[in-house]
Amino acid sequence: SQQAAWGRRAGSGRTGVPGALQGEPALTMAPSRPLARLSLLLVGLATEAAAAPAGARKRKSADEKKVPMPHHSFISPMEYSSLLDDWTVSGASIFERNRLLLHPGVPQLAGFAFNKWPILTADFEVLFHFRVAGERETTKVPKDQAIAFWYVAENVSSTYNETISIKAADWGAGLKSQGMTFAGAKATFDGFGVVLSLGGAGKKPSVSFVTNDGKRAMSMDVDVPSAKSKEMDFRNTLNAAQFKLRVTNNKIEGHIKQSPSLAWNECFAVENPVKSGGYIGFTAWSGTGSPDAVTSDLVSIVEVEVSNYDETVIGEEMKDVSMQIQEAYRQMLTDENRHFVDQKSQTEHLQRLLSMLSEHLATSKPEDDRMLAEIHGLTSRVDALGADCKMLQTEAHLLLGKDGVHSQSDGVTAMKQEIMGLRRALVKDTATQRQKLEAVHKNIAEVKTQHSKASSGMTFSVLAKQTDTLEKTVSSRGTQMSWMMFFMIVSVAGIGFLMYSRMYYYEKKHFI
Repeated sequence: SQQAAWGRRAGSGRTGVPGALQGEPALTMAPSRPLARLSLLLVGLATEAAAAPAGARKRKSADEKKVPMPHHSFISPMEYSSLLDDWTVSGASIFERNRLLLHPGVPQLAGFAFNKWPILTADFEVLFHFRVAGERETTKVPKDQAIAFWYVAENVSSTYNETISIKAADWGAGLKSQGMTFAGAKATFDGFGVVLSLGGAGKKPSVSFVTNDGKRAMSMDVDVPSAKSKEMDFRNTLNAAQFKLRVTNNKIEGHIKQSPSLAWNECFAVENPVKSGGYIGFTAWSGTGSPDAVTSDLVSIVEVEVSNYDETVIGEEMKDVSMQIQEAYRQMLTDENRHFVDQKSQTEHLQRLLSMLSEHLATSKPEDDRMLAEIHGLTSRVDALGADCKMLQTEAHLLLGKDGVHSQSDGVTAMKQEIMGLRRALVKDTATQRQKLEAVHKNIAEVKTQHSKASSGMTFSVLAKQTDTLEKTVSSRGTQMSWMMFFMIVSVAGIGFLMYSRMYYYEKKHFI
């Protein structure tokens, strides 16, 4: 969603690539697609490499030089998991789907959101949309509540200690122990800021430019409103108010408008040298509650857009590519490498661009494969959601009627009949299953009974007695069979002898 939003913004009438020629189609840049960003940047350089010499080209307008800095920006809808890689959020602040809530309408709360990465250019623009909602009468709100935007030399996101504020009696005491008493930020900062005081005690809301060298502690009572300030009622606007900060090497301008359809109102324009390498962030203090002013304003940031106007430097670190590619790209942006006098130098430059693209394609392929797998997973989830929606549609038609002609009572009656039919089927199946279960339980009980009888000691004793009886029976029968065999042999032998004697007698009598 962030990618699509940045694509729409980058393509709305301006180009996001340094070196693009005037009149060419706008190119999009998405912060969540490093390959697309790098490709567009390199295509821009290639386009300029093939273009005419600098003297023959038309001078670009300011908008054509604008290059979005996605790691310092955010736009609705927001993904907090990716935004927390670039921003440190603390206090009452939280990234929601459609806004950064700095603090709710409760006194004694602090808002804190600082970027983790330096801005590498001194020629940039910050445009943020914000909302301040609360009591219409400023006499009912705390007089010391304020919002502030900062550009400071210190990496505040790394030095801020949230634990101290949590362990303190309240957020005010915790911030005071860290010296953060100036609109929720350090009073001794090195850089500049824009303080939007929200009125209170009958005062009107105002926009003040403040600057410091880190040697003096500033105070809301003394330094706000500053000499470079403008009264402007930006509370309770119908649409989100907008503030635009334009920074060059030696000049800082601030403009505000209460609605996108209104004109810009200049708040300040000061001559002030600015160095690159600073850190941007937002702080807020909801004010000190009192019996007369107990309701603070709700403050939120809807959108932040940071852009680089210097075509010779990279506005922010390209964290998605290797340092080698960053250095090569940084060298290509310098003036001596951007204009070419012959085709040979142009060819060499294009070959370097192709080499950088090939290397980046090789390193980004695993990430692209992972994103493709996630897309397939999301596709499956969407298909499941579609099936659920069809089921819901069927249920709605059953209740309300498909064509809208049948009344709701007809749908309810039909649903009752369907439920009764289901109940009959379930009761019938339940009875059948119960009978089967009872039969299974009976069989199991019989098996258990037989097993218990078989495994008892009486069974084994009876079996032993029967074995002894069988042994005796077999033994006695064996003896009987032996004697019977003996008598049979003796009998056969006797009969044989008698027959032999008789035959011998007849033979002897015959021959004699």
